[in-house]
Amino acid sequence: MEVLLHAEDVRIDGFLCPGHVSTVIGAKAYQDVAAQHRVPCVVAGFEPLDVLQAIVMLVGQLEAGRSEVEIQYRRAVSWEGNVQARDVMDEVFEPVDASWRGMGTIPASGLQVRDSWQRFDASHRFAMPAIRIAEHPGCRCGEVLRGVLQPPQCALFRKACTPEQPLGPCMVSSEGTCGAYYRYHRT
Repeated sequence: MEVLLHAEDVRIDGFLCPGHVSTVIGAKAYQDVAAQHRVPCVVAGFEPLDVLQAIVMLVGQLEAGRSEVEIQYRRAVSWEGNVQARDVMDEVFEPVDASWRGMGTIPASGLQVRDSWQRFDASHRFAMPAIRIAEHPGCRCGEVLRGVLQPPQCALFRKACTPEQPLGPCMVSSEGTCGAYYRYHRT
């Protein structure tokens, strides 16, 4: 969220925050973003009515000039989240810089197994080659993810890049921006 808020080519009016992640981290995790950047945040579920209601909540905040964190997905998300799950995650994992396809490296945005739990880390137990994921040179997924362009503006969309032959992360699943656009958008 911070990366998007600091990108020069992106304008963020509000965030629909991920419901499943928020069941663990809690809605409180977005409080600093809303307060410091004056950007409303609504934690949303994934059903069509959840998303529509969350959009209405976001628009309501924008119209009222508010920048708060609200929970639409109350049947699964609380303000504090799952404290026990977070404690276990903090015990087992530590933050590391991570490379995000289409976005580059973001400091402290990934997790790795702590040294004290290394005996359970498959990358240390087994001889596994380093995985290097090269982005397709024509893929514009980073710009799609940042909202700078829409999928049809990518020269690969619907031509070389399809759900059956995805060339970038946005097309990989039906939930990816390009995958959803491919399936539902009609020109």
